Amino acid sequence: MQSFGKYRIWLKKPNRFRVETLNRDGSLQGTLVGDGEHLWLFWSGDRPRLQFEEDETYEKTRKNVYITKKTPLARHSIGHEVAWIGGGTIVDPSTFHGYTDSLHPYLDGAKKMGTEDVAGEACDVIEVSFMKHQRSWYLWLSQKDHLPRKMKEVVRVSEDLVILESWFDLVIDGEIPDDKFVWTPPEGWRPWERPDPAEQLLKPGTPAPDFELTAVDGSKIKLSDHRDKIVWLYMWRAG
Repeated sequence: MQSFGKYRIWLKKPNRFRVETLNRDGSLQGTLVGDGEHLWLFWSGDRPRLQFEEDETYEKTRKNVYITKKTPLARHSIGHEVAWIGGGTIVDPSTFHGYTDSLHPYLDGAKKMGTEDVAGEACDVIEVSFMKHQRSWYLWLSQKDHLPRKMKEVVRVSEDLVILESWFDLVIDGEIPDDKFVWTPPEGWRPWERPDPAEQLLKPGTPAPDFELTAVDGSKIKLSDHRDKIVWLYMWRAG
């Protein structure tokens, strides 16, 4: 079971948004602001450290930094960005701004599975299949406004990966102050660009570090067992 904690989100058409992720104690972790033309992403404390990042590089840029990029209408994904502030969503919030989720071309079925009450609201339960159920969504849609009250995502690989999400305190067509969608970097803050992983690749002729993987039959495979042979790594992901 995977958990991303809590988040708050405000959406205003045509292309403004704000997402705030919260720590377990309720304190603010990170913020994502869309002003209609640009996205601003920043943290209340240290930014997350990348796996391949060196100590010196991280120490120089871990505080008082932000990310910004252009956000053309219906051509950017809020869902792809919230992971950087410790969040995660099943249905991409950008869908409400006209964005087509990258999974949609692989959607191959949907069916109603009855009705259930969620926190006192009558909901239609919908199952959505991607790639013949390699990935499935289960959506509890309120009969009142047809928006989710609960969601579950299952990715079926060697073992099922399950994500649960619940929506609370939904307000539709409510008044939202314009300052929710504006952010200016404080004095002394610096823009930060995420390093390109390709720049971290080993240079030609550099010995590869040894590693061990589990094969589909459960056996172990070590790179060092194949030294002086050509090794082809094929990386794939189901769903």
